[in-house]
Amino acid sequence: MTRRLFNIALIALIASLAVGSSGCFNKNFIKPTQLEIDQYIKDHPDLPELDKACIYDGRFEVGMKTETVRFLLDEPKSIEIVQQPWAQQEKWTYKQGGLKIFYMEDNGVVGIEEL
Repeated sequence: MTRRLFNIALIALIASLAVGSSGCFNKNFIKPTQLEIDQYIKDHPDLPELDKACIYDGRFEVGMKTETVRFLLDEPKSIEIVQQPWAQQEKWTYKQGGLKIFYMEDNGVVGIEEL
């Protein structure tokens, strides 16, 4: 368990370095309309505060739910299964405003890359 938490923290650190000091990115991101955002928040009352903030700001952060990424970017261009020593992850690839890669584990974002 400790090793898994260390590995997740390491991925988060690497991802934050890859996308800037804030740990999130929004380069060339087209945010949903305010009406779509308000409706999504209303339809998902249990959405974590991190996800709500990212939706309102049009940004992405480690810790977001996978459903929030889908709301903001729709379906990924590809999903690849990646077997890590500590867990199985999904690698979601988007080609919107450059190449964006999200690493998903346990229904949440554990890493983000922008190429």
